[in-house]
Amino acid sequence: MDITILAKAAGLASSGVFAGYTWALSHAAVPIILLAPEALLAKQWREQYLCGFYISRPLCLINGLSFGYLAYLHDESTLLRYLYVIAAITNASGVPYALTFLRRTNGALARRAHRLAGPGINVMALTYAFNEKRSVELDAKYSTVELVRRWQWHNSVRTAVLILGTIVGAAAVAMDS
Repeated sequence: MDITILAKAAGLASSGVFAGYTWALSHAAVPIILLAPEALLAKQWREQYLCGFYISRPLCLINGLSFGYLAYLHDESTLLRYLYVIAAITNASGVPYALTFLRRTNGALARRAHRLAGPGINVMALTYAFNEKRSVELDAKYSTVELVRRWQWHNSVRTAVLILGTIVGAAAVAMDS
């Protein structure tokens, strides 16, 4: 099999799955877990967050490398190269977005889940921002529902970027003969 065909399929599949997964979290999972009592809400947020944490890394790596490779194959200053670069950057931005813009909300929610639902497991996903000043401040300032809604909003923004990247990647693949 031609590696270019594999890169196109892997880039599109991984970016589409990641965009769809993040959309489903914000628009299907979060509205349901918001109906739970506070301790259960915190626990359910932690469980779905951990699933997303482990799913997102390989998907971002696959789509970033796939679209990056496809960009590399095209001459500089061509439309296809620009489109593949945009697809690579926007699709691979999902994890860095979570580690930066969602950082303090993730830390505050990890603290809340620890306090209300028990310590859970000791993994980097839950500890990287746990004791940071801004996480502690958000934890003290907002209710669990408000924190989950903040997380939902930020995740929706990330989803929009991922959908854009998937569409740009699909357009590039369609134009690339």
